[in-house]
Amino acid sequence: MSTSKVKHLPVLLVVLGPLILFGPMLLRGEALFWGTPLLQFVPWRESAFQTLSQGYLPLWNPQLGMGAPLLANYQSALLYPPNYLLLITGTAWGHGLLVALHLMWAGIGMVALTRHLGLGSLGQSVSALAYALSGYLVARGGFLSINAAAAWLPWILLTVDRLVKSLEMDGWSRDTVKATLWFSAALALQWLAGHAQTAWYTLVIACIWACWRTMRSGGWNGLKRIGVPLIAAGMLAFIVSAVQLLPTVEYLLNSHRVSYLDPQFAMTYSFWPWRLLDLFLPGLFGNPALGNYWGYGNYWEDAIYVGMLPLILALIAIWRGFRWKEQTSLVRFLLGLAFVAFIFALGKHTPLFPLLFRYVPTFNLFQAPTRWNLILIFVLALLAGIGAENLRAPTGRALYWTRLGTVGAAVVGFAAWIGSQLIEGVEPSFIRAFTVSGFWLFVAGFIILKVPESLSWRWVAIVGLVVLADLVYAGFGLNPSVPLSVFRGDSALRNIVVDEHRVYIPSDVEYELKFKQTHRFDTFNLDMDWRTVRDIGLPNTPILNGINSANNFDPLLPNRFVVWIEMIEELPSDQRLNLLALMDVGWLAVLDTGSDLGVRYEAVPDAERIRLVPEAVVVGSAAEALSSVSEPDFDPMRIVVLEDDAVPSLPTGGGGEVVHIETSDPGLVPLRVETIRGSWLLLSDTWYPGWSAELDGAKTRLYKADYLFRAVWVPPGKHSVEFRYRSPLFFFGAVLSVLGWLAMAGIGWRWRKKE
Repeated sequence: MSTSKVKHLPVLLVVLGPLILFGPMLLRGEALFWGTPLLQFVPWRESAFQTLSQGYLPLWNPQLGMGAPLLANYQSALLYPPNYLLLITGTAWGHGLLVALHLMWAGIGMVALTRHLGLGSLGQSVSALAYALSGYLVARGGFLSINAAAAWLPWILLTVDRLVKSLEMDGWSRDTVKATLWFSAALALQWLAGHAQTAWYTLVIACIWACWRTMRSGGWNGLKRIGVPLIAAGMLAFIVSAVQLLPTVEYLLNSHRVSYLDPQFAMTYSFWPWRLLDLFLPGLFGNPALGNYWGYGNYWEDAIYVGMLPLILALIAIWRGFRWKEQTSLVRFLLGLAFVAFIFALGKHTPLFPLLFRYVPTFNLFQAPTRWNLILIFVLALLAGIGAENLRAPTGRALYWTRLGTVGAAVVGFAAWIGSQLIEGVEPSFIRAFTVSGFWLFVAGFIILKVPESLSWRWVAIVGLVVLADLVYAGFGLNPSVPLSVFRGDSALRNIVVDEHRVYIPSDVEYELKFKQTHRFDTFNLDMDWRTVRDIGLPNTPILNGINSANNFDPLLPNRFVVWIEMIEELPSDQRLNLLALMDVGWLAVLDTGSDLGVRYEAVPDAERIRLVPEAVVVGSAAEALSSVSEPDFDPMRIVVLEDDAVPSLPTGGGGEVVHIETSDPGLVPLRVETIRGSWLLLSDTWYPGWSAELDGAKTRLYKADYLFRAVWVPPGKHSVEFRYRSPLFFFGAVLSVLGWLAMAGIGWRWRKKE
């Protein structure tokens, strides 16, 4: 087989797959929308880019959740370099392009890794397609941060393996330094991609991979030797991504996840064991792209299909791997990884994961144990490449059983199709799954039977196209799109909310509107105008119209905000309205079956974001503050509850007026205040570290007020008051990151010149 003809064939195949899946959507000028693109990523990034265009850093978002960090919101990934493409393409359309590019990048990474491991073009093609077009990656296309982070897994393993090999050959050398820099850069870019769970799983497998490869050649002495460059690479990666990681760590420490993550919530998306059948019978429990999914939970979290031929090749690699001396160790290692990852992915379906959740650090940080299957998918893809590389035409009894299985697959597929015409009452998804599975099993068997002694580039192309066709067929429709008009222009909500007060959708109303009306798990193909999602104001879409929302659809939220929301939703109606007004909620969503939208917004009286309060009481803890504001007789117009360990002498005042000065800076709230006797100025925005207050240009004491908000004392007379947000950790991280990238570039340039 001519090397020159097939060298680029695997890359061409993995580029072709995403083009087929996403190219038509992009050419039509449409955008991904279902789930997080419309509800999270487009609103976040539109808000950030608008802030940047006005000359400010997008450190804070005042429009969601009564104010919340924006850049520190890890999944927003505002500092991930590929996301800068959105400044050119626009956020809505550009996200589809980014998903396609990252699937290509994932495939090219598998090509590079398998080539480095010594596999030929056939093995490279099969592995790359099985990973990049797997159900795990394609079904999660709309989960943009997962899509971006998972694309870096093969690149990170490639760089860490090169690091190990450089130490084996020469010890510390120029190649070791280069490999360490590349490993650091790959880690940093994945960490900036915005999905901590995927990044953590990748780091775990990278360290295990490095230790295994080192011990295999150098024993315990080799393990000691690899420790230094691994730690150095990790530290350097942290430094160059510190501009993102330091604010995120601060946010995490002030979030609801640092205190307690409900085990039931965390393990909701545990892998449903029956979905293991999807490896052989894709769509057995239906498919939301076809509108007939009826399995447990949602479709995409448990999607693990890697293609029929790759799966068979992976099984062949496992069966025969112990006979290939040069690959026995690798196959065993991969099997161990896959087994452990799959057990973890089962989550609550085994007694092990709840114990790990309770007693082992990091297991209680993330939701959805099923995402451990990322490692399973990677292993199956790599094993498929190994199986393809060592594939030979069967002989003897293997030939007999292969022929029998191939004919049997054809019979099963045809019988399933005939059965669908003759038998009533059978679940339609069963019929389709057996028909499709029978067809691809027959094709796989035919290919195995016809393996030539000498593999030509045409044969590699045929096998690659078969795998490509299988996976594209399985992934078709899993990333639905809509016209860009869904994201543009005013929504019906803009005609309802005629002032600047916040809107609020209670959790039970949001659940009904989201999971029973607009984002049902059984189908993507609802007969509806998808602008309805914006018309009803599902979080976080209101900010696309510049409407402020007390809701915040975000996996990371300030802890006090979460506690506050849980508290108000348990209160009686009158008390709830009282505190909603304190939150500056002027419009409350109520289910209305008689409305075309299924919801109506009712005005909330006395809503104010900024108010002057005459009296203050002091409590010594957050719990006391929360208890005080939840009392039935609490009057936010008369009393503000302040937190202070040492009770000061509190002034009392009353009366006056406040004028809010408009500004485009999201981290600044400038006010003009006039009082006769002095007053407590209460700003109903979420309290968060980094906020400070100035009175007439001089710093003044900023109090935690009414558990969640901010307050200052304003003396009699006319004054200017400014609430200002600054993130010291962001600026410190920015300095570290710049120095880190400069150091990496300088070291790399120095070694390159020496060559």
